[in-house]
Amino acid sequence: MPNTPRLLRPGSFVMMAAVLGTLLGCEDATTDPLARIVAGETAGALALGVDLPHPGSWTVPDDAAPESADALVRWLTSWDLPGDEGRGVRNLTYSSLATLFVPELGRGGIGEQLDRLAEGVRRALLLPEEQLPERIRVRISEAANAHALALDALRAENLRDAMVQLLAGSDALREVGPEAVARTMVSEVVADRRNISARDSYSEQDLERLDRLLRGGREALSDQDWVRAIRRAYYARGLMVRDGA
Repeated sequence: MPNTPRLLRPGSFVMMAAVLGTLLGCEDATTDPLARIVAGETAGALALGVDLPHPGSWTVPDDAAPESADALVRWLTSWDLPGDEGRGVRNLTYSSLATLFVPELGRGGIGEQLDRLAEGVRRALLLPEEQLPERIRVRISEAANAHALALDALRAENLRDAMVQLLAGSDALREVGPEAVARTMVSEVVADRRNISARDSYSEQDLERLDRLLRGGREALSDQDWVRAIRRAYYARGLMVRDGA
């Protein structure tokens, strides 16, 4: 992945918010009512109220090479993997996804997608920094830097690099969004549950409670109730930590 972005320092959030606000015609610096933290009493997720660029919604060319089309499948399924593992899979797909979609979107289409990323970054940066968990602040910094690099690449007519940075920036925000947090947390606690052996210090009652929480998490995912899924996974994780898993 070209030019790994240098993260913004936390104190740079206000300055970056002002810059993006100017670029997008923002008239004030108040918190966007659609941007908020949900499930804050548990793990917390960033709800921005904006549709981020999503490769799964783009048209795949009829003549797409199999390896490029496979990259899209790997990107889509990566969201059901534990956090670090899923991120690693996605990082390996960006180059192939750029090959797949740059000819389809062209400069104008990439610019439109960058506008959507810019809006997501703008809303995120306007949230009170002191109320954000560190993992969310880091992802916002990554998204802001990726957006800046993508704009530079687009101005230089380097559409491939612009697409790679667009994907990286969008995924940084998506990774701390309600759906991704819910899917990641449920997958992680399910994997941890499989690793519990008879030698671990769990009572039958605790295992039954744990399994109920995991069933509830899966059902919440099926219902697309991301906040409920986050809470079920959070409580399941707490139960495992308490009992020494």
